[in-house]
Amino acid sequence: MGGYRAFLAEDSNNYQYELTYYHNPSRWRNNIINTENPIRNVDNWSGEIKYLNESNDDLSDDIKNLPNDTGGIYVFYIKGLNLSFIENYILYIGRCQFTETQHIRKRAREYYKDTRDLIVEMFSRWKEHLYYRYYPDTNNERIKNNEIQLIRAILPQYNEVIPDQVDIQDSVPAFE
Repeated sequence: MGGYRAFLAEDSNNYQYELTYYHNPSRWRNNIINTENPIRNVDNWSGEIKYLNESNDDLSDDIKNLPNDTGGIYVFYIKGLNLSFIENYILYIGRCQFTETQHIRKRAREYYKDTRDLIVEMFSRWKEHLYYRYYPDTNNERIKNNEIQLIRAILPQYNEVIPDQVDIQDSVPAFE
C-alpha cells in the first residue's frame, strides 16, 4: 500500500490535528492589500509572542504586558518545532478597535477566557505551540478594512465568520 495517506490512516491521532488551508492565488489577488499599506511590512508587526507561559497554564508575561495605547490586527498561529522559522500556520485573524475601553492588551487577554467552541478547540489542541503577533493601529476604519481583506484572502480555519459573506461551496462530484 504505502504512500502518505496510508501512513496517516495508521495513526488516527493525526486526524485530530488536521487543518484545512486554502492556498488560492485568485483569493489573494481579489483581496490584496495595497502595497503602500504598512501592514504588509513585517517590521511593522510585533515580534513573535508565545501566548501562554512555559507551563501553558496562564498567559505569558509578554501577553500580560502588551501595550494599552493601541488597537490593531492580530493573528494566532501555531509554530512547528523542526523548521520553526517557516513552519507557521495561521489559525485566527482578528481586530481590536481602539477606544477608551478597548486596546490590544485587553483584547489579547480576553481570549484566555473565551468560551466559543472554536477558540476553546484552538487552545486545547495547540496551546503549547500557540503564538501571537499584532499590527498596532489606532485608525479604526483601516483596522476593519485590513481585517476583512486578510480574512477573505487567507480564510483561517478558526475564524467562524468570513466578512462580507464569502461563499465557499462544497465540492460536488462530477459523476455519480
